[in-house]
Amino acid sequence: MSYLKTKSEHNLSSAELLIKHGLHAPSVHCSYYSSFQLSKYALQEFSGIDYQKQDEELNQLKQTRSGIIGTHEYVINRLGAEIKKCSTEAYRTFTYNIKKLKKIRTESDYFDLPITDEQSKESLRLSTELVHLLKLNCHL
Repeated sequence: MSYLKTKSEHNLSSAELLIKHGLHAPSVHCSYYSSFQLSKYALQEFSGIDYQKQDEELNQLKQTRSGIIGTHEYVINRLGAEIKKCSTEAYRTFTYNIKKLKKIRTESDYFDLPITDEQSKESLRLSTELVHLLKLNCHL
């Protein structure tokens, strides 16, 4: 089993536990990373782009785009393109959910703002939906 897939599962479980204990900001972080890690794993398992190839493609993009692209953007865009080949509806759901989840995670991790129970539960819902979507559409 892949370490990233296992980490994804652990992060989703951790988000649930953190919400139960009222620790909303770290739960958002865990919800997001659960989805991100499973996305990286899906690129390897579903698309055949192993982790080394992912790093190589990212480095090539950084050289051609003056370093503007980051790992998260690469994984989200690359996997989105792969999902779109199979289902435009799944693609729309994937991109909407992951971008909304990333926005909440950015607020949670980087800004001096409170994170509410509603935001943490919304993040968990988005992540759970993404995990289900990836398992269904990427046959994980």
